[in-house]
Amino acid sequence: MTTDIMPESTLQAQMTRLRQFLSAYMPVAFLFGVVFLVLAVILRDIATGVSGVAIVANGGILLYALHSVRQGQVQSAIVATSVGLLAGGLVILLAQPFLFATLTFTPLLVAVLGLQYLTIQPLKRLIAASAACSLIAIAVGHLLPQGFIPSNLPEWFKGTLQIGGASATFVFVVTLLWHFSALLNEMLSSLRTANRELEMQQVQLIRTNEQLQQQLASERELLNLVSALETPVVSLAEGILLAPIVGHIDSRRADTLRARLLEAVHANRTRLMILDITGVATVDTSVAQALMMTIQALRLLGCRVVVSGISATVAMTLTHLGIDMSNVETVRSPEEALERASRSDLLAPPASADERSWNVTR
Repeated sequence: MTTDIMPESTLQAQMTRLRQFLSAYMPVAFLFGVVFLVLAVILRDIATGVSGVAIVANGGILLYALHSVRQGQVQSAIVATSVGLLAGGLVILLAQPFLFATLTFTPLLVAVLGLQYLTIQPLKRLIAASAACSLIAIAVGHLLPQGFIPSNLPEWFKGTLQIGGASATFVFVVTLLWHFSALLNEMLSSLRTANRELEMQQVQLIRTNEQLQQQLASERELLNLVSALETPVVSLAEGILLAPIVGHIDSRRADTLRARLLEAVHANRTRLMILDITGVATVDTSVAQALMMTIQALRLLGCRVVVSGISATVAMTLTHLGIDMSNVETVRSPEEALERASRSDLLAPPASADERSWNVTR
């Protein structure tokens, strides 16, 4: 319940209640102190006067704590209040030990108060100080039943002070318990609100994820369409395909082109592939190497490859790059490639099984 784990709204509410608590408790402390001082004068009892001074001093500390809270210094206010309660309780106990039963609760109340506001390290030190004060109170109550200062108070008056002190302690305990209960309720409310917000965020994330998945699927379809448009394959005749290549060829497009052409050749049992590079404006070493690798891969499938549309600029570039095109069949246009194919019987339909048997017999 320390302030380092409180939401901002809960901390503000706690500061408001702390100001209310100190504003109510501080006048009561001054009032009790004045009453003890008046009784000390009337009864001429030094011990009661010492207790009155301690209570008035505690009231002054509470006034300082209230000022600190208004300045937003909650930690300083709680430390000052706790020190004032512990020190004042020890002084009163040393002066009037008959209040032992009531004052032994003071360290516990201080620990409960610090638990609501202090961070871990100050809270540990406060708990240690409270435990030490409890041991001192128990020792003083048993070893010095008459106290350090002789008291002239009558027994009936001591009983009245004990009842009054017990009543004040009871009110203080009830106030702290209410304070602590309000804190727990606010923390639970904040956790429920945070849980609902997390659930809403989770639902939103699920919806966003679904939208992203749909977008990714659409992008994949678009990429496949773009890839198909980048490397179209046109069937000119049975066993003959034309692949016009347009635009710049990079490594990604070269791989895509090679894979698509190999797939088309394998699926269509292509005998002749015409690669038309009329639309390729520039050629560099990587483009030339990618083109040669594609041609070699197509040849491995038993497909004849003809390159058409080599411009004068591309031809000069290939020559300057030292690319060996002697093993590559080239033509000026796809029409010329078809003419050569017709002369080499590539356009003729494949022979049937009976015709192949007759040719073999002959």
